[in-house]
Amino acid sequence: MLFAYVVAGDSQVPRLNHSLEFLKHFVRSEVVVIASRCTLPINHDQVVRPYIAERFDDHQASILLKTGINRIFGKVPGQCCYIDSDVIAVSHDVEKIFSEKRGPVTFAADHTRLGWFSRYAVRCSCERGECDHLRQAISAKFGVEVSDPNWQHWNGGVFLFESGSGAFLDTWHDLTRAAFEDPFWRTRDQGTLVAAVWRHGLQNQVTLDRRYNYIVDPWWQVSQGARVGKLPAAYRVDSSYSLTGEPGLARPVFLHLINGAVGAAGWKNWDDAVDLLGKSRKRPPTQSV
Repeated sequence: MLFAYVVAGDSQVPRLNHSLEFLKHFVRSEVVVIASRCTLPINHDQVVRPYIAERFDDHQASILLKTGINRIFGKVPGQCCYIDSDVIAVSHDVEKIFSEKRGPVTFAADHTRLGWFSRYAVRCSCERGECDHLRQAISAKFGVEVSDPNWQHWNGGVFLFESGSGAFLDTWHDLTRAAFEDPFWRTRDQGTLVAAVWRHGLQNQVTLDRRYNYIVDPWWQVSQGARVGKLPAAYRVDSSYSLTGEPGLARPVFLHLINGAVGAAGWKNWDDAVDLLGKSRKRPPTQSV
């Protein structure tokens, strides 16, 4: 069992180091970091440093490394779990994720539906709400028909793969490279992930339980203008879960803190995670949290 990160450029290193601190406390499995264009210290001893052509910016480079992770490994060493650098472990149940493997790859569902995500994947004129432009773009560019406009698309922040995942990952990687050449497509991996899923007929496959990729957005339903100048103490607090097992609330294993929320001291969701880590370090190793 192996956990793997991908980063490209120094801007991602601080949040990677935060994520590594949490993960290495809660797991005993091997952890590998795939890093390109990073000069800042990475707080880990197993770092692979592949080259990515300069014509790709850092964001594109990180996506190419992520979607091509099987090519970097060559022979994939058993079951692997990819996690984004803005995902943090908050439970000793982390390694149980490997028992969730289904099909050639296993992803978690996103926190929105396809129609809502559409305008964040392509540069359409829609400014708010749902639209159908991503489905149309997938059909026009890749010849893949996504028949359900309200399909629950997958999130690329956490996924399981192994040696048999190559065909799917190759498709995702190749579609992503093609999308980079098209100015209508935004620099993301989820739009092409939708296309890869439907091309391989996996749209009805069971996804990971939400607790393995519990998405927390400090700017959920907050306009861009309303975000300006806001300190972490003013971020939206997600109270739908508990890190201490409070009855009636979800108990995440991984928190996916999107929109730059990792390390946001003063924001309750981040402060609670830091507090959990500190208390866990003081407990006997066999005691679960």
